[in-house]
Amino acid sequence: MTLPSRSKNTWLVLLVLLFIGIAARFTYRSLAPFGKGSRRAPVPTLTVFAAASTANALQEIGQAYGRAHPVRMRFNFASSGTLARQMEAGARIDLFISADEQWMDYAAGRGLVAPESRRDLLGNRLVLIAPAGKPLRARMDRSFDLARALNGRLAIGDPESAPAGRYAKDALAALHWNNGLRLLPCADVRAILATVERGEVSAGIVYASDAAITEKVTVIGEFPESTHQPIRYPAALGRQADPEAAAFMAYLSGPEAQQIFTRYGFTIPK
Repeated sequence: MTLPSRSKNTWLVLLVLLFIGIAARFTYRSLAPFGKGSRRAPVPTLTVFAAASTANALQEIGQAYGRAHPVRMRFNFASSGTLARQMEAGARIDLFISADEQWMDYAAGRGLVAPESRRDLLGNRLVLIAPAGKPLRARMDRSFDLARALNGRLAIGDPESAPAGRYAKDALAALHWNNGLRLLPCADVRAILATVERGEVSAGIVYASDAAITEKVTVIGEFPESTHQPIRYPAALGRQADPEAAAFMAYLSGPEAQQIFTRYGFTIPK
């Protein structure tokens, strides 16, 4: 029996399509092992919990590091106490940078960081600021009556969670300035800075590095180092840190990162 011309064409098309499908399937199976082996390794994401005062400097440093290394940076900035409690609640971190020794000790005592990786990364200075255009005149000694000079409240960090608040509390007591002051506790130094910038308080106490990032405040004076504990920023790796975190931490102690930190008003411990 002879098939009609149209049927012959149909069968021919079906045979061609079947051959193409089989060939494609064979080719995929043959190349699959090479394809899997040639995939690039996933880019790690480093989670860095850092004191709010380091935000601007660390973001710039993170960008510089990311241009030379295949890594993504994820920062969480807040008061050191808030960060330590978040870690205690189960937040996973690769690197913790505290604005004081106390909250790093807290994290280490609860097994949240690798104690052998700990090092003092930065230092800072404590300053009294006022809104730009409304500067106060102050002498940074016991003979000056700060409470009388202020027409409003003084913003400081909450001593329970913000190291800057504890430094400020000690400095005020050392200068006998703590009597008669109307204090406004804030969550962290950046909250203090914003409150002073908006003119909601007469003055505030922040780090020198915070005052350096804005022209909306004026530094009235710097607290003598003898009025408070040395300001140190210890850093430590998380217990389950990605291997890349150690490289980033080493980079933070290198000349390129230290130059950026210094430009933002931080000091480098000797």
